[in-house]
Amino acid sequence: MGTRNLDEDHILAALLDSDEEPPYADTDSEVEDHESEDDIQSDEEEDFVDEVREEEAATSFEIDPMGEESSDQGTPSTASRRIITPSRRTIRGKNKHCWSTSKSSRRGRVSAQNIVRSQRGPKRMCRNIYDPVLCFNIFFTDEIISEIVRWTNAEISFKRRETMTSATFKDTSEDEIRALIGILVMTAMRKDNHMSTDELFDRSSSTLYVSVMSRDRFDFLIRCLRMDDKNVRPVLRVNDVFTPVRKIWDMFINQCTINYNPGAQLTIDEQLLGFRGRCPFRIYIPNKPSKYGLKLVMMCDIGTKYMINAMPYLGKGTQTNGLPLGEYYVKELTKPIHGSNRNVTCDNWFTSISLAKSLLQEPYKLTLVGTIRSNKREIPEELKNSRSRPVGTSMFCFDGPLTLVSYKPKPAKMVYLLSSCNEDASINEPTGKPEIIIYYNQTKGGVDTLDQMCSTMFSSRKTNRWPMAIFYGMLNIACINAYVVYTHNIATKGEKALNRKKFMENLSTALTSPFMRKRLDAPTLKRYLRDTITNNLLQMSAQEPTEEDTIEPVAKKRGYCKYCPSKIKRKANAMCKKCKAVICRQHNVDMCINCFD
Repeated sequence: MGTRNLDEDHILAALLDSDEEPPYADTDSEVEDHESEDDIQSDEEEDFVDEVREEEAATSFEIDPMGEESSDQGTPSTASRRIITPSRRTIRGKNKHCWSTSKSSRRGRVSAQNIVRSQRGPKRMCRNIYDPVLCFNIFFTDEIISEIVRWTNAEISFKRRETMTSATFKDTSEDEIRALIGILVMTAMRKDNHMSTDELFDRSSSTLYVSVMSRDRFDFLIRCLRMDDKNVRPVLRVNDVFTPVRKIWDMFINQCTINYNPGAQLTIDEQLLGFRGRCPFRIYIPNKPSKYGLKLVMMCDIGTKYMINAMPYLGKGTQTNGLPLGEYYVKELTKPIHGSNRNVTCDNWFTSISLAKSLLQEPYKLTLVGTIRSNKREIPEELKNSRSRPVGTSMFCFDGPLTLVSYKPKPAKMVYLLSSCNEDASINEPTGKPEIIIYYNQTKGGVDTLDQMCSTMFSSRKTNRWPMAIFYGMLNIACINAYVVYTHNIATKGEKALNRKKFMENLSTALTSPFMRKRLDAPTLKRYLRDTITNNLLQMSAQEPTEEDTIEPVAKKRGYCKYCPSKIKRKANAMCKKCKAVICRQHNVDMCINCFD
């Protein structure tokens, strides 16, 4: 896999600096992915990679490349002794699929299917965006916000009664919906999303949420939030159960696809959005943290964990046009990168011989690396487990550009991987594992790391409506994609990017501040609430870096007040924002937000 090394990128460094953990152990697919083998053979999904360890064979001989016995003092290298080659030149699977046991010698030239002519990074005008809120607006566009406002107001009008005359039940606006999203982002940053609204809007703990909107207004907006027309929903739902969020989802995915150019390696895997309410396509995956939820099949960039494309799993009734389910999802998700010679890594829920062959043809022009289930009829019996086969050995077979390897990490365990990168029978010297497994380990964790980042800072709240669960998932992905774009652009300028927590804080501030300023114009606003909003706006303005702060930073040291008499010599920490003079509380003047501007 010499042409497929994982390139080190400055964006990955920024992601790892943001209090995130490194890619965690791989997760399994659905319950039906698990298969039982006989007494001496048991294959599981891709989590074998983290469990694979070297074990020496309990035999007194080694296996040379031709499968013959040789003494320990023989000339073959350690790597070559770990490869077992069947005596026959060709072997066949149960469906008569023919494999060759030897690979023809390759020329020095790199195969054209392994050459990628593209550079990772944002596209078009996204390269010149350095503000967190502008990066976020790339994905949650004004069109998406206006669509949400339109149908939310329709639901508010339907639920509002004649007695509901307070401001809590009035129609919403685009600024208010953005402020609502800002609250959700703030709860993700502060890890408050698990708290009830009573605790969230309690003034004794924090005044940030109260400054944006009242508790009753927040509850009412969440309850009325809609993304489609309920009048035509029953007709459209007959052909598409995803109708309640289909339009918003398609607009969001389109923005994720057209605004970023991925790298050479990508991962396709699933993400489970936790949900236990009623939903026609809710599934159960016991080895996931949430266990019950909505499955999203997505494609992510390996280096930056940017989500490029995603599709909801709508059950086995999905219209696949005659294709197997896994093959259908791979071909649909890879549409943005067709013809680019990129490589896709996936697990055994997707991988098949027919898929690997078809991806090499027009219009796909993609390579595939992934684990493959042992019950596939194309796998020859010679590659299956046997008691006499030493632990730590590998067997290879070839079919043109396809390479199939079986690796025995334990006495009762076998691992099968398929690659369409025109690989040869190569073993990694330090680990003794096939190079295909090493490459799979490096490229399998794109979606899993994205899922981990979402679980570290996520805005999801408890809900009984599955469209809201999808909306929260979109919001989490939008924040991560926006952070990837931001770190790339900042690194291009040669500056240091904010960590992810600070990025989320600045984003929530930018989303909520315009609506907070509008609240101050209300003549009936209570005095304590007006003071609270003013103080929070002043604090937000003070946190924003100014030109003077960037040119000449001032150390926060205690000094003598400039205006106190020399006999008093009163010390203070506060400084004037303009002249940087030290001032005590007696000479510190409060100012409203309008005069401050």
